[in-house]
Amino acid sequence: MAPSPPTPLATASSNPPQVVRGMRASPLSENSMRVIDAHVHTLDNYQPMAPFEDMGRVDRLLHWMDDAGVDKAVMLPVVADFSPENNEECANWARNHPERLAAMTDVPLHEANAAERVRAAREQYGAVAISCYPSTPDLAWLTEPDAEPLWDAFKESGLPCNLHVTQPNYSHIITAARQHPEVPILLNHFALPKGGGVTSDDPSYGGLASAADVPNLFVKVSAFYAAADTPWDPACPVPLAYLQRLLGIFGAARLLFGTDWPPAGKHLSYRQGVEIVRTYAELSPQDRDLILSGTAARLFGI
Repeated sequence: MAPSPPTPLATASSNPPQVVRGMRASPLSENSMRVIDAHVHTLDNYQPMAPFEDMGRVDRLLHWMDDAGVDKAVMLPVVADFSPENNEECANWARNHPERLAAMTDVPLHEANAAERVRAAREQYGAVAISCYPSTPDLAWLTEPDAEPLWDAFKESGLPCNLHVTQPNYSHIITAARQHPEVPILLNHFALPKGGGVTSDDPSYGGLASAADVPNLFVKVSAFYAAADTPWDPACPVPLAYLQRLLGIFGAARLLFGTDWPPAGKHLSYRQGVEIVRTYAELSPQDRDLILSGTAARLFGI
């Protein structure tokens, strides 16, 4: 069954929670604000982070979540030569910590068995979404008839499709979202505007604004460092300006917060990554609550 369309969610205060180090953080005990980090990577040996390959360990993630008052995190597996079993690992961590962690399943959507893997992901891995970092530079194929079995699998599974795309593929993703309104499509990292030369003062957002009326297209405001001119500064105005531009286009009910931990740890602490939205962004309490947790809770069923 396909997920229901967005509905209004409850509001919450915007004051950051007080956290006692070493104890399970409970934002609800302070101000009723729930926080879901919708983009983390969890693995024991994240080689691109060398010489800090173990920053993505699950025990470290849980510690930093406690420290920052984050209730739950959604893991995006990194299936690579150095971590070939990360789908299975993330699924197991989600099963071991169901109140704190949920997992997507990584599926290369261009492969011949992709539709079969999408259908199996919820039962096999407990997946809350399918993650794909496309290996092809042109994603027009997602809009063509040959891709219909893949989209049918998404419809049958009820799982959102989480994609990593830049501006040259915005039009293809928007077309695919219009063709398949039952499938929520989610774009990582502000839709990677800098990679396509999109500036925060562009009212069209490189053409993405044409999807304002496409209710099944969502954007993660994640990896703030990748949108920043000064990635070491949690108050850097550039990603905050991108956030405001996306908010004006899509509304908070179609935006989700994520840190992109541990890559973000090269620039900021985990807590600082959370406070970018919880403290520095100029948001109404209602919008802050939706971006920090409400949209993710509804989209992923968590």
